[in-house]
Amino acid sequence: MEKLTKEQAVSLHRKMWNWIAEETERTGEFIDKDDYFDAMGISDENCPTSLCYCCEYAMQQNGGENVGHCKYCPLDWESKCDEYMCLYKKFPRDNKGLFERWNFATITYDIEERIKFAREIANLEVR
Repeated sequence: MEKLTKEQAVSLHRKMWNWIAEETERTGEFIDKDDYFDAMGISDENCPTSLCYCCEYAMQQNGGENVGHCKYCPLDWESKCDEYMCLYKKFPRDNKGLFERWNFATITYDIEERIKFAREIANLEVR
């Protein structure tokens, strides 16, 4: 994948998550990140790290290294954790982060929660 600026990563992140929310609402189905890349015709080779433009940006800022890359995430996930802020809120492995809650809404079959969390993820503040 091409090198991303912070602005590009955030813009692409917002576009993807708004699309996920809109498609979930329109279809009444649980739309995932990979559905976005399929719908946009983006090949696997051109997909960002973890199917996340902000993760891709963070990895690029960290010299391609996975360990420690989250500190470069351009978004404020409102987490007290230093790593995987999208997954964890107060402490590692609590699974209370916004992305994890979006993910969990599939398990509980709560389409409205899924839409709500996708919109929240789309509109996270930049840090």
